[in-house]
Amino acid sequence: MTGVSTAPPAGHAPRRPGNRKLDQWITFWSVPFFFNVFGLVFVPLSWMMPPRSPSAPTSQIVAFMQSHNLLIACVLLTLTFGLAPVSNAVYLMQIKRMSVSPAFRYTLMMGAITGAIVGMLFPMFCFGVGAFRPGYSPAVLSMLYDFGYLAFIGSLGCFCVMWMAFGLAILLDKNNVLPKWLGYYTVWQYMTELMAAPVWINKSGPFAWNGLMTFWFTVVLYVSWQMVVYTCIYRSIKRQPEDELDNADLHTATGDPRAGANA
Repeated sequence: MTGVSTAPPAGHAPRRPGNRKLDQWITFWSVPFFFNVFGLVFVPLSWMMPPRSPSAPTSQIVAFMQSHNLLIACVLLTLTFGLAPVSNAVYLMQIKRMSVSPAFRYTLMMGAITGAIVGMLFPMFCFGVGAFRPGYSPAVLSMLYDFGYLAFIGSLGCFCVMWMAFGLAILLDKNNVLPKWLGYYTVWQYMTELMAAPVWINKSGPFAWNGLMTFWFTVVLYVSWQMVVYTCIYRSIKRQPEDELDNADLHTATGDPRAGANA
């Protein structure tokens, strides 16, 4: 039997194969960029984080809420907010490869949307509005201060549903896209985010919004978990067979040199 040539017509240069996982790598590398900008805005630029005390004196609240740096921070958040859905797509792409219901993807997507609106947009508007116009009364600034921090810290419960869907998808998946132990780790991690609930009734102590358990313990667990998750996702993307990719048929149809078949 003779081979069937897939060489391009004379006078046409062969199509150079591109990176067929480029979309996944874009979403993957958007994550460290987004979190670095996020950290820059919330820590050294505005000092919104670590959280200030809910029982801070009114004079300190007023001085903080009228800081010009808050406006610069809000500008940067406005410019980078669009990276949130891009970075969350890295989870959605992995769940799509799993042998689970699409409901897990939709649940993660809606949890991410809800968490981003409440946990990022609301605080941005609260702190930004307080700094936008001088002359607000201390009572108004105190209300915006409380609203901003309660939205940021108290919204962690929104992410519980998101990470629950991710963890359960890993555990139920039969394709072994991600290791099973990561599913158990994820389930354990999202349960700790329920510790954010007491911030609504505590103004001091370990369960206030700046407390040892509610903030510091949760942050340490979350950051370490995120590093593990992205290491696993990086390995998963690297080892994904190219015939699994959504654009595999597209490259075959457009004359990918690697798509030749020998009969």
